[in-house]
Amino acid sequence: MPEPTAVWGEGWLWLSGSLLLAILWANLAWFFRQPRSGIVGEFVTRLLAWRFAPLLLQFLRLLYYIGVPFAALLWGHDAVVGRLLGLQPLDLPALSEETTGAAAAANWLNWAYDVGWAAALGIGAWALLATGWWAYRRALASVGEGRAVMGADASGWALLREAAYHEVHWAFYRNTPIIVCGMYWGIWGGLALVALEAALNPAWRKGLADPQRAPSQLLRGALAVVSGALFLLTENLWLALALHWGVSWGLVALSRKPLADSH
Repeated sequence: MPEPTAVWGEGWLWLSGSLLLAILWANLAWFFRQPRSGIVGEFVTRLLAWRFAPLLLQFLRLLYYIGVPFAALLWGHDAVVGRLLGLQPLDLPALSEETTGAAAAANWLNWAYDVGWAAALGIGAWALLATGWWAYRRALASVGEGRAVMGADASGWALLREAAYHEVHWAFYRNTPIIVCGMYWGIWGGLALVALEAALNPAWRKGLADPQRAPSQLLRGALAVVSGALFLLTENLWLALALHWGVSWGLVALSRKPLADSH
């Protein structure tokens, strides 16, 4: 078994690499997104107009959000711990001879307990965010800004994809701080790293000043906090993903209703 200091060092290496990659990608994307003339501008224009550009982007996002944590889990020499990622098993006695009835019952009881926490936090988070969303829409309408906020037309599958990407990413950022600092401080330390990554993204900073983009970004930040709180109670990534998707889908469904019907 590797020494604790070696595990910590390996964990921080994977984590800092992911953070550096995100910062470089965000700033390079911002740099090339600005209007430019000459060969660089022409190349970027052609790349964006390429028919497979959206698929390429999603493939690269998949490699980053899911591929990097998965690679660290497989080849990180215990730098990433599956349990601390929240990969909780669901025992099925009929499919496993090694699982006793008592152990399976205890596992199901733990899941039922955790589902209760997820439901309570999810309903509470949705209620608070829906109230803020409704007030924000009223404020936009009062100043004649009637356009839909960014993300209001997202499909359920797109919301599920984004929930999976971000929950796995956040769990990965929590892992090493939890190993070093313990569960409580590690969770909030991981959240601080997520906040740092966002703050160093120029597109994210500009989006906060955009009335159409700010709500979705603030929603993502709120869900990161809720995810951390749920992980503190359950240590279950699957339930965090379900909560994230459910709250996002509920708010998108609410935003599609005419303002007069959302009282």
